[in-house]
Amino acid sequence: MGNGFRGANGQPAASPYTNGPYNFSEDITFQGNVNAVGNNGQQYFVDSSLSASGDGKTWTNAFITIAEAVAASLAASGRYDTIWVRGSENTGETSDYSESVSVTSAQIGLRIIACGNSPEGCLWTVGTAEGTILTIAAKDCYVSGFRFRPNGATSGKAIDLAVTALGSTIENCIFRSTTETALYGIYLESTPDVTIRDCKFTSIATAIYGNAAVKTVYRLRVLDCDFDDKVDTAGINISGRACVIKRNTFTTDTTLLIDTRKGGTGEMNTVNGNTLMCGTSYAVNCVGAASDCWIGNDCNKLSEGTETDASGRTIKIPA
Repeated sequence: MGNGFRGANGQPAASPYTNGPYNFSEDITFQGNVNAVGNNGQQYFVDSSLSASGDGKTWTNAFITIAEAVAASLAASGRYDTIWVRGSENTGETSDYSESVSVTSAQIGLRIIACGNSPEGCLWTVGTAEGTILTIAAKDCYVSGFRFRPNGATSGKAIDLAVTALGSTIENCIFRSTTETALYGIYLESTPDVTIRDCKFTSIATAIYGNAAVKTVYRLRVLDCDFDDKVDTAGINISGRACVIKRNTFTTDTTLLIDTRKGGTGEMNTVNGNTLMCGTSYAVNCVGAASDCWIGNDCNKLSEGTETDASGRTIKIPA
């Protein structure tokens, strides 16, 4: 290792390797887990299969709930901490974590990452029906790798992003309700600069809802997501400005596929490269603002007015 492990001056590094940064120039094979955190945050570990919580600093002494890890990060005034959540050993539909967790505005950059091979490897449901699984008020947070299982048609949510959660990213997650179809998958309360990427939504009333109680939802990016036939009411329903909605797929059983001007508020959004399977019509199942660009979506409604061409390609906003 000494030959390839060198300091910034190019000289071989020496134990105890505490004067980085270092460069490694040789091939290397890892036989264990590798965790990389490059912005000086602390790491916490969660494993619900343990009988009792430890100090959360290693897998062996992990916390058994996600809430404990979030609380430990808050108590230590952490910034850009990472919480690693162990995947499931359950063979069925049993949730690995049943708890509601809140991230305060002070916990900037907190990352909560599930360690299954896919979101099906780590199932997280709400603590109490009609509640919210994960509430985030801190900016620049990151959530990945979970199958969220909200519950409750009246107020149930998987993730609630406050207006102060600007710049947060949610990716590689599945949103699928448990006992009762939940009201929302992801709820944004005027939250700007959010990215939702590579997620799947099913058994949800509304997958992504962007409210404008404080201000319009600015620069939301929804990319490469799947909204299946069990998304009942709406796929994306937002009051959006300068948002980008690209390369997503929608199915015919959803009443409203995309609405970028919820409540009549929205402008200058880009909606293209999506597959829009409209149950009734492009103009009924989609709603856009007059200043949006909706050119270049694939729709199953051919030659519909002046909005789609003979191949189903959208050439205007739905009207």
